Amino acid sequence: MPAHGTTRPLPVSELSLRLDGLTKSVDDSEARARSAEATAFLSYRDVSDTLGLEISQGDRPGQVKAVVLLPFDKEVTVTTTVSVASQNRIVFKDFHVAGGPLPAAGSAVLDKVFQRPVELRNIPDGLRLRSVTTTADGLSAHFSGRSVTFRSESA
Repeated sequence: MPAHGTTRPLPVSELSLRLDGLTKSVDDSEARARSAEATAFLSYRDVSDTLGLEISQGDRPGQVKAVVLLPFDKEVTVTTTVSVASQNRIVFKDFHVAGGPLPAAGSAVLDKVFQRPVELRNIPDGLRLRSVTTTADGLSAHFSGRSVTFRSESA
């Protein structure tokens, strides 16, 4: 699942898909579902690799935390809320820094990583990201839609 603005795709560890009323085109280039629901699991390891910071579950539901290493073997922990924005994007907001003040260099790293929403691409037409929840091992992204069109890569 390519994530716009990142250096590599964000792998989906598990995908659960439920389709209703599936039909395909005569040339097999696309399929259309009357309705679709999908849940994609994104492991913290893969999210961390994509964002460039170690990400783990936060202390509260819907939160993740990142450890930012500072000079002289110091570190601060940043907690942020994960939520959904329009156009199949994941956003991070409501930052809280623990472990001391964050120097300008640390703020610059966080701005680079979290300021822009993570836009999920290659999502079939009609399928929309509805929610993102945190688990002990990663993020669970729930999608749903009506009249969802799946196209082959060659189409």
